[in-house]
Amino acid sequence: MTICIAAIAKEDEKEYIIFSTDHMVTTNMGQYEHSIHKYSKLNKNTIAMLAGQVLLFEDLIRVNDDCIDYVQMKVEIFKNFKKKRKEIIENEIFNVFGIDDDFFINSLRKEIPNPYINSILESVAEFKLKTSILLIGFLDSKAQITNIEESGIIDFRSMNFHAIGSGAIQAVNTLLFQKHSKTNPLLTTIYNVFKAKKNAEVSEGVGKETELLILKEDGIHQLSSDDLSILLNIYMEELQYGKNDERLNEIKIGGR
Repeated sequence: MTICIAAIAKEDEKEYIIFSTDHMVTTNMGQYEHSIHKYSKLNKNTIAMLAGQVLLFEDLIRVNDDCIDYVQMKVEIFKNFKKKRKEIIENEIFNVFGIDDDFFINSLRKEIPNPYINSILESVAEFKLKTSILLIGFLDSKAQITNIEESGIIDFRSMNFHAIGSGAIQAVNTLLFQKHSKTNPLLTTIYNVFKAKKNAEVSEGVGKETELLILKEDGIHQLSSDDLSILLNIYMEELQYGKNDERLNEIKIGGR
């Protein structure tokens, strides 16, 4: 799997989105770090990140017009999910049995005495793409964060942040612990997202390599390896701070 994180920041009355991904790629042959980007630039200020099947990414984010606004972009990507799900079901289930979509729909309208037909219907009902898109961008100068799956579209602007992938629980819990708000300044948000990414690495399938970027209305900026080194040093110092605090020696433990 992977980790994709996004959080809103505000500075000088402008909103920004800090986002981060790893480089872990999961295939049928296993998991490995790869130079492949887990995000794609749809236009100058709209980014899509992927958790799930990498080979579906291009089809899911394909839009005919990159000038459409953020709301239309969400709708187009959701339509792509529906289309891709239908294509795979037709290729991997319907074609095997020599049936089509009409046959499937007609079967739903009557009793199903044939156990093979019942098995097909169950396979279709249970089929999942197991893939999510974390879409970020701007609408009327306000930062937007959206989770898109075949089951629907959920906006997370009011939550200030969101994460997808196998490390999502750890990342979200970290941002909750940091009490992250969309009014936090850039540097605070950069560290919060970096910390969320590092904490997510305890999850299986989350890679150690980190990309950390800032999305602005006029484009994106990627933090350098030197910037990441500074953040890592701060993170490691924070991990050790409590353990090494001299005030621990003031705690009186009975019988010792």
